[in-house]
Amino acid sequence: MLARSALVVASVVTALSILSGCTADPEGSSPVTAVADPPEHHGQCGVTDPTLAQLAKPRGKTIGTAYRSTYAQNDPCYREVALAEFDSLTTEIGTMMNTVQPEPGVFDFREADAVADLAAQHHKDFQIHSLIWDPLDQLQWEIVPSAIRAMAPDRRHQLMIDSITTVMKRYAGRASTVTVVNEAFDQVGHLQPNAWWDTTHNDEYIFDAFRAARLADPTAELYYNDHSAETNSDKSNAIYDLVKRLRDTTVEVDVNGQTVARPLIDGMGFQGHMLGGADQQPNISDIESNVQRFAALGVDVRFTELDVRVPVLNGVATVADLDRQRLVYNMMTQVCLNQPRCTGLTLWGFTDKRSWITDYPDSFSGYGAATPLTDDYRRKPAWKGIADALR
Repeated sequence: MLARSALVVASVVTALSILSGCTADPEGSSPVTAVADPPEHHGQCGVTDPTLAQLAKPRGKTIGTAYRSTYAQNDPCYREVALAEFDSLTTEIGTMMNTVQPEPGVFDFREADAVADLAAQHHKDFQIHSLIWDPLDQLQWEIVPSAIRAMAPDRRHQLMIDSITTVMKRYAGRASTVTVVNEAFDQVGHLQPNAWWDTTHNDEYIFDAFRAARLADPTAELYYNDHSAETNSDKSNAIYDLVKRLRDTTVEVDVNGQTVARPLIDGMGFQGHMLGGADQQPNISDIESNVQRFAALGVDVRFTELDVRVPVLNGVATVADLDRQRLVYNMMTQVCLNQPRCTGLTLWGFTDKRSWITDYPDSFSGYGAATPLTDDYRRKPAWKGIADALR
């Protein structure tokens, strides 16, 4: 096992050295840099042109990342690389209920403001994630704080509406896209009996949530978002039915002094938490046909939380799995490029040093290395997979 681990580490180091333009000399001494014209650098963290944002712009797509301001506090490269590589920032946790309203009626906008302000200062698109979410498989996260969960259903329902209204009004004109409701369905297409469903015992709470969001900010693009919905399945069928009914339901709003009827929803977010190991490549034709049927409803689509987990041994992936990961990133990017209503991609973390998979390794036993950059911000084959598709 130790010998195999050493071989894996050596293979990955060799591959990354090649990607970074360095090769080791035959005697095993210091690396020798390949002769090439020096690329243009951004700051001190090794980002060179072209960046993913630069490649995406002429294709009419945005490429973004989830962002946490706390990750940048003692790591300036986290901020610098995010601003160089991406043209859209999504607040990863800043508008989740346990962050933005840790107690009933008590709001804390520090994290969301930090991301919104950073995006505005650097002329980046700003997106909001998951106003209403209650992951029943991860109750230990307490996305819905215990004090809110303990409220009577009618009071909890009103708190939901008030919370959405408050957040939407605060970021009106600043957030281009808002995930209003996240992961309302289980894997077979049934509504999850979560803390919000419990207030109406049907999908009425979802309609009320979108209605509150639309009334609070008529101009923001409102999205429903879910995982494991990329292909045709019972789950995606149930979501399709919901999105169709939301799209067919309108509410009158004031836009520039004019009263207009707007549908409750503008877009469908496919999270895109993918697997990239052997025999785990996605069925791209199935994804394309599923995405197309949502687009045919007249809504935009986006891959909102794209990452690609691969098998790891002691945190290290094989060269073969890194190449399979590259292929998945490439194919998912190509799906978006081929779909006119796809607005772009958002990566759910961009460096293996800082991501939800790195933070919760026990949830993904035996898998990791899911992002396009190493833990020291070097570009992996996955980065090249995205870049090659955009080129």
